[in-house]
Amino acid sequence: MIVLAIGAHPDDETFASGMLAKYASEGNDVYILTTTRGEGGSMGDPPLSDRAGLGTVREQEGRAAGRALGARDVLFLPYVDPVISEGHVTHQINASLEEFSGAIREVIERLKPDIVLTHGSGGEYGHPQHKYTHVAVFRALNNLKPWRPREFLTWCAAYPNPENERFINKDDPADIVLDVTPWMAQKVAAMDAHRTQFTVFFRDNPDKQLEDIVGHIESFHRWT
Repeated sequence: MIVLAIGAHPDDETFASGMLAKYASEGNDVYILTTTRGEGGSMGDPPLSDRAGLGTVREQEGRAAGRALGARDVLFLPYVDPVISEGHVTHQINASLEEFSGAIREVIERLKPDIVLTHGSGGEYGHPQHKYTHVAVFRALNNLKPWRPREFLTWCAAYPNPENERFINKDDPADIVLDVTPWMAQKVAAMDAHRTQFTVFFRDNPDKQLEDIVGHIESFHRWT
């Protein structure tokens, strides 16, 4: 079986990394497609890169995370991640929906995954590129002819008493709620690869460990 996870930035695979590690451990071919290299994100504190080199560093981090999860490959689209504005304001890429969804569709047509996973309808915490990626993946899947994946899932679906309510897509009810404790070592190792983003990870959780931040429960909405 072929599994394709599509995220907006390197580290967004973390939302489904336990599920991806599970699929990989069962002998499935797992691919991660990232729509940008995260050029506009945090450089770390102290900085681990300058702005010009951040995309290269984050690509390396993304590939390391993929290896930790057992992914067959980590792929990147050529779009540039806009720099986060003052006040931690995030933005979507400068590309039309037709162009963006077409680029995603080309990868889907080439890999022919049985299962596709991506961001939820609310962009987890409302991130514009997360939401745009969700819409673009929907458009890409709707334009596939005649073949289609067997299953389309989005992560951070709504379920009672979630571990981290901040990331829940409230309009996407959970069809799958998975305890990923058996794959926690892979999940933590994947998140640990994203060193430039530790400032972001720990900004709201200064006293927590990585395992506490990534959480033991993952939830998914199944789209038909």
